[in-house]
Amino acid sequence: MSALPMGTPESSGPAMELRHLLLTYVVLTYSFTSSMWFIAGSWMGLSRKAASDWLRANLMAGVALVMVLLDTGLPRSLCLMISSSLLVIASMSLRRGLQSFFRQQHAVTRQVLVCAIPCALNLLVWLPTGLIEVGIVSSCLLAAATMVQVARDTHEVLAREFMAGTALAADLMLGLTAFYCVLIAAGTLSSRFSPTWMPDPTTTQALLGVTAAGLSIGVSFVLGYIVVMRLVHRLQHLSQHDSLTGLLNRRAIEGSLGKEALRLQRFGGVYSVMLVDIDHFKRINDNLGHAAGDEVLRTVATLLKDHAREVDRVARYGGEEFCVLLPHTDHEGAMQAAERLRSAVHRTDIPWQDEQICVTVSTGLATAQDPDEPLHALLKRADDALYRAKTEGRNRVVASPAH
Repeated sequence: MSALPMGTPESSGPAMELRHLLLTYVVLTYSFTSSMWFIAGSWMGLSRKAASDWLRANLMAGVALVMVLLDTGLPRSLCLMISSSLLVIASMSLRRGLQSFFRQQHAVTRQVLVCAIPCALNLLVWLPTGLIEVGIVSSCLLAAATMVQVARDTHEVLAREFMAGTALAADLMLGLTAFYCVLIAAGTLSSRFSPTWMPDPTTTQALLGVTAAGLSIGVSFVLGYIVVMRLVHRLQHLSQHDSLTGLLNRRAIEGSLGKEALRLQRFGGVYSVMLVDIDHFKRINDNLGHAAGDEVLRTVATLLKDHAREVDRVARYGGEEFCVLLPHTDHEGAMQAAERLRSAVHRTDIPWQDEQICVTVSTGLATAQDPDEPLHALLKRADDALYRAKTEGRNRVVASPAH
């Protein structure tokens, strides 16, 4: 994002050299940020819709700034009105990108009108009547209001998905951008950015141009950070969760089991482990197909998770087998929990095409009480209990003898 640095182009040697350096800096800055969003959206596939909106915002803001700095041969008033219009479009594109990223609802018609009406006024009313300052001020204030609205819309969701520091950083950059737009508007109303402490318009133009490009880098950095952090969070989630059921995978549950074993050794708190296996699962795959089997796995996984406690950990252990870790749970409490889960599955009919699939589960239960018992021995006891539940008729819970 950027805003419009006002100032009259100079043609003298030092001023011209300064303006060329500033133009080069602006072009390089916006080329970098625009390329970043183009690569993120087109090549890397990161939030394509949001990246395309942010790419548009960068391009519009960059062109707006370049039109002020570069002698295009067009009338100065026309360049300023075009730049003002592009600034409004850039601010709205930034907002649309964040709404897409966080999957917030778009008020498309309203957003189109917010962009179209100021642009039409700038080019069809303020330009012909010579009220250039009105167009600049109104466009800058509208862009500032959009930045403030973006900060309000995204603060809570940013803090929830990432952390409070990220939300504050985004608020800071958006707030600075809004303040910059207000500064442009105030300067246009007062002395067209020729204050007494900075009498040289070229110096003022350079300062505002550098500030605008710096804000663009800052905003793009914050946006890039949240995109990358979301990708990192998703990769972490995929590395610890089963893609079909959404439950923890074997690697993740073994990590949780290791922590519980360590806690038992240090503090003596007991815990229990359940191994849950779907009965006759192979028949479902053979008779109804693997798609039906997948639906059964998803439904059973949901039932196990919904009927477990908040502190419990439910994982897909492999195939049609699940593992449930019950922290701070003794033998009696684990038996009650296991029966509750078994009963929930038994009572549920799973709709599939024109029929209902009835499934049951067998559960092997083991309670860890001895700090010296290795984790693999505890899991072996639970697995042996599961085998007994299968051989004794299925649809039952069998507990391993206390160790």
